[in-house]
Amino acid sequence: MNSNTMLIPRPEVPVPPLSRSDVVSNVMGMALNGGWTVWGITWLVLNWTEVKLPWYLLVLTLVTGLFVSDFFSGLLHWTFDTWFTEDIPLLNRTVLIVREHHIYPQHIFRYQFYNEVGTVSWPSLVHTVPVIGLVTLTTGPVSVLGYCAVILSVLLSVITLFMLQFHKLGHRQSKSVIVRGLQNAHLLMSPKHHGQHHRGNHDIKYCLVNGWADIVMDAIGFWRGMEWLIHYLTGAIPRSNDDKWLKHYHRRRA
Repeated sequence: MNSNTMLIPRPEVPVPPLSRSDVVSNVMGMALNGGWTVWGITWLVLNWTEVKLPWYLLVLTLVTGLFVSDFFSGLLHWTFDTWFTEDIPLLNRTVLIVREHHIYPQHIFRYQFYNEVGTVSWPSLVHTVPVIGLVTLTTGPVSVLGYCAVILSVLLSVITLFMLQFHKLGHRQSKSVIVRGLQNAHLLMSPKHHGQHHRGNHDIKYCLVNGWADIVMDAIGFWRGMEWLIHYLTGAIPRSNDDKWLKHYHRRRA
């Protein structure tokens, strides 16, 4: 074979080490979102006896929270996979890790929880600040609806904090009987479920917590519909940056 036509895989995606600004951003994200979340938990405890939430509403809120958390993880995953590029300030390293993941899926085990928690804390501020802030800092009687909203926001924040750890469970068979039991009960995402994302075009099964939202979003074509709408409004081409990296590392979509 001609040396000019040989496909020589490059060994690494150039993911830079954590910079000082990355560390500062992670600490700030953890502090801000962590503060709101802890305050939300404190407020829930202090107002538990006043609200006297019926058990069925508590169960409904928790189940809704698990679904919404799964959808939120999928929304973040889809956004990074589909639209972001490594040229965006402050997101350079995160985007490169995401691009690396489609080329070398097992490299995610290189990244530790304490390096990831700050990154996923920032998106949670989108709901913790308005929901927890609005409900808990408003004077007057505590409503059942407001109380459930704070439970939902706190649960979403905590689950998002561990989102990337749940993602890792989708890439290796766990030795834990408890984890495997939760996966078999569809309370945690399994490798079988997440493996579907890594086949073909990497454009289905985006959700990273339990896969509940995948069933709905893939069935109704939610992601393709959003891509069409964004392309129609902005002209942006979905997954063009991911395609560039896959081509660079001699990977092909289905």
